[in-house]
Amino acid sequence: MSEREIADFAAARTIGSAPFRLAIISVPGFALMSFASVIEPARAANRMSGRKLYEWKLFGTTPGGVESNSGIEVASNPVAELDPADFDMAIVCAATHAETKRFMAVEAAMRRLHRAGLAIAAVSTGSFVLARAGLLAGKRCTVHWDYADSFREAFPDVDLLNDLFVVDGRILTCAGATAALDMMLELIQCHHGRELARQIADQFLHGGIRGATEGQRQVLLGAAVRNTVVQKAVQRMEATVEEPVSPAKLADELGVSQRQLERLSKRYLGCTPAKFHAQLRLQRARRMLRQTELSVAEIAIACGFVSLSHFAKAYRRQFSVSPRQDRQAA
Repeated sequence: MSEREIADFAAARTIGSAPFRLAIISVPGFALMSFASVIEPARAANRMSGRKLYEWKLFGTTPGGVESNSGIEVASNPVAELDPADFDMAIVCAATHAETKRFMAVEAAMRRLHRAGLAIAAVSTGSFVLARAGLLAGKRCTVHWDYADSFREAFPDVDLLNDLFVVDGRILTCAGATAALDMMLELIQCHHGRELARQIADQFLHGGIRGATEGQRQVLLGAAVRNTVVQKAVQRMEATVEEPVSPAKLADELGVSQRQLERLSKRYLGCTPAKFHAQLRLQRARRMLRQTELSVAEIAIACGFVSLSHFAKAYRRQFSVSPRQDRQAA
């Protein structure tokens, strides 16, 4: 966290400080990997320091337990019983469902906790929860890359970044999965120093602690693709989904001939740039069909298709079902 981002919740803590108290709020469909990536670093900090540096309590949308997206249920307390005086930070863990469903009790709780001065964090699609609660207006945030297109469509006024995690004042958002581990390691480093954070990372075989601004997909095309021209081409194609750029213009922007770009694309991507770009657009369309309530026509436009019939034909060729059939089956 840069100096301008450090708020009271991230200030260095002394040996005599009380434990930093975490309220972990899970919504139905949350991911166990993200959930563990939040709690395990805190547990390891306690064990490796020999002191109780962190405490946590689990909350959910209903009494009893919350079911994860893998079907495993985690016991929790009702979020309505969460007293802000008992905690320093509240973290919403989400994954499946949060992009389309509203959890009104959690939204109300997050607004209440934010007003009380707590630091607020969201993991993966927990950013949707915070945005619907009105806490991301005028803020920078992130979300898992698989949901980025849907998030931008739903909240065009929020400044969405591709970072692993984002700190904006008292609000933190992270992409989920191992990005939650990096976010927690950063928090531990702020509280108790780099050495403890490094020891925890080593314990989890995590290697180097990744910084907040590292992109979520550092190697877009897999470890085997090392060609910088192809990587730049893919980045450009991903950035022009709504208004596709022609192969000739793309080659000109990259400073290579169209023939050379075609050859490199076939070698590293297995297809022409035009076909790969079409696949990117169709994959985005499929995510939006499953994650939003936008009409098929609206999604076609958002993915750069000039006509609904062209979109439907291309979609069926790619996925063997029509857009409407795919949405119904999801």
